[in-house]
Amino acid sequence: MFKLNDPLDDRVTIDGEERPIYMAFDNVMNALETFDDQELSEADRLYIFLGIMLHDYDQELISTLDFETQIDVGKQIIDQINSEPIENQPVDLEGNPMPQPKRDGEQLVSFLFDAKYIYAAFMQSYGIDLIEQQGSLHWSKFSALLNALPDNTLMRQIIDIRKTDLSEIKDKDEKKRIKKLKQQFSLEGKGSPDEEGGDMYG
Repeated sequence: MFKLNDPLDDRVTIDGEERPIYMAFDNVMNALETFDDQELSEADRLYIFLGIMLHDYDQELISTLDFETQIDVGKQIIDQINSEPIENQPVDLEGNPMPQPKRDGEQLVSFLFDAKYIYAAFMQSYGIDLIEQQGSLHWSKFSALLNALPDNTLMRQIIDIRKTDLSEIKDKDEKKRIKKLKQQFSLEGKGSPDEEGGDMYG
């Protein structure tokens, strides 16, 4: 949980010893992307995820852990990431969004396909250059700022469009307009960075 009176001292317990994890927003994104690589086995995805989050690039620590311990450490890390979820969409140990009520499981933010809109929104709203903040801006700070984007940013408008329940719109013309926007900004079926719907989160 994000608290103003607590330091951001991120650690997990491994075999009774506390180890630091690296919660810079871009590092978390890199780690979560690991779960998208379906060519790797679940064990390999977890192994790489842990290596990124623990900065154990030589896998010296992780290679000494049995699979059960790796799963436990992975869950500890995911719990910390989920303590400040983006738009209240926590992920599971495979990096998938957990089901959310009344959203039909629709993803609201993609760090891949929405990257330029997130970047522009942070510059517009906070004067923060996310490229310059790589390696330093904490995930919890990033999440809090992203979730609090003002209504005049395109990224917030896209999120709201994705969240809109068409069945609740009575006006026929407005429903048609929102439906078209939902199709334009939908993340369903996205397969590569080149398939950006309508030049339009992760």
